[in-house]
Amino acid sequence: MKRIFTQISLVVILLSSCSPTKEPRSTALTINICSDPQSLDPRMARDLNAVTLVHMLFEGLMRISKTGEAEFALAHSVDISEDSTRFVFHLRESLWSNTDPVTSYDFANSWRSSLSPQFGTDLAYQLYPIKGAQQAKKGEIGTDAVGIYTPDPQTLVVELETATPYFLELLTLPIFFPVHSSALTNPHWFLKKETHIANGPFCLDAWTHSDQISVVKNSNYWEAEQVALPRIDMVMLTADTELRLFEEKGLHWAGSPLSTLPIDTVQAFKNSGALHVSPLSGTYFLRVNTEISSENPLSHPEFRRGLAMAIDRNEIAEHILQGGQKPALELVPPEMGLAPSPLQEGNVEEARSLCNRVLSQRAFNSPIILSYSSATDRNATIAQAIQKQWEDHLGLQVVLEGIEPKVYYQRISQKKFQLAAGSWIADFNDPINFLETFKYKHGSTNNTGWEDPKYVDLLNRSALCKESNERKGLLSEAEAILLEQMPIIPIFHFALNYLQKDEIKDVVISPLGQVDFRWAHFESSEPRVIQ
Repeated sequence: MKRIFTQISLVVILLSSCSPTKEPRSTALTINICSDPQSLDPRMARDLNAVTLVHMLFEGLMRISKTGEAEFALAHSVDISEDSTRFVFHLRESLWSNTDPVTSYDFANSWRSSLSPQFGTDLAYQLYPIKGAQQAKKGEIGTDAVGIYTPDPQTLVVELETATPYFLELLTLPIFFPVHSSALTNPHWFLKKETHIANGPFCLDAWTHSDQISVVKNSNYWEAEQVALPRIDMVMLTADTELRLFEEKGLHWAGSPLSTLPIDTVQAFKNSGALHVSPLSGTYFLRVNTEISSENPLSHPEFRRGLAMAIDRNEIAEHILQGGQKPALELVPPEMGLAPSPLQEGNVEEARSLCNRVLSQRAFNSPIILSYSSATDRNATIAQAIQKQWEDHLGLQVVLEGIEPKVYYQRISQKKFQLAAGSWIADFNDPINFLETFKYKHGSTNNTGWEDPKYVDLLNRSALCKESNERKGLLSEAEAILLEQMPIIPIFHFALNYLQKDEIKDVVISPLGQVDFRWAHFESSEPRVIQ
């Protein structure tokens, strides 16, 4: 066995459970999250607001460090078998916010609950590297037969189906966090302060739906001495109101990753030096419904490639977005090290030829419909730019359809669209996280109707590779297939654009879009916050 361990010293603080701190109210941090999170249950946290809040409230075996890498959290060491399929985690002593000890049983019971066929989470697939996990979710075996073992309260043993090079990074995802045993019998436990039991740096103090969520420092957190902020208030405001309150010093933060700065303000903030830009491992793309009628040209890869070639991504990134975004000719961000994209851009003649070749073979006189979420003005602006480019370069009639977010995502999942704006932000720092999104057509993250057996085989083979370059070669081949058949059309790679008050220090933003306030503090002694 090879052992990996941490040098972090044990800190256990036996104080009161979460309650509002006695610190002056003015030391609270106030930020905007725009809308309610979908859930504060880590087993169900999917949207960015929910993921950010869950990272405040919970902690797992591993976490993302200040430098963006996976580091030990509630595990202080791990023994890994020579074939990298058996992990023995040794837990540090830590407490829930109600002073109950956090044990290996909490982890095992939480993971097994997520794998129950009756538990409604879209994220169970993240547990599938564990031996038997996928079969358990399908109901083929019981959750007790999954490769999760608890020889004692401080030891958790995990057996994998095959070697998974990124398994320790996976453990930083919310679904791998434990929930308190009381959560297993109360489906509404996370909605109220009285029933919400946390083990992270903060715990829930109040949740007024569609208005505000407040969290306070968890004095029972194992590393509580590192948490400086006594309270964080998260309000739910429109973009215009957010900027006004930021200017009036009612907010300490505005913009990414919890909200979006209005697109027409970005250049002015950049010119003034107020705009902060951070890299983000994510890609904005158009989903294509490949199961649409064969009479619709979108059902043909040639036509989709023509559409992709006719987009001027530099125009969108540099002159419309203006916030450090990069043109995307691929799904996987280039910094993850796959082979250069085979997609050509800017050859309008070739794009027109591909599209006309398909159009000439069928009678199709209807417009192409491009749908987008109306949650932000930016989505509408991007759609308008693509619409104009296709009309100018290809002579296509394109109709735009802005849809209220909740209805929009329902229609995506039901494949009731032709073209739809979408995105993927990395959950962990590995190309497989992007590529597996489109592995199976019935997968909850795919929603294009596309599946290719060679693509699936390449991803499966990559999981068996122990040699890094060989694995990247297989993943590069897989991405080339995706870009040849074009069930998605990449547009740009993200960047985080935000405004931050000068007195706020040590907020950590990872390339995965996680904003971490556990180390944040005020530099000045009297930060002003609207009461």
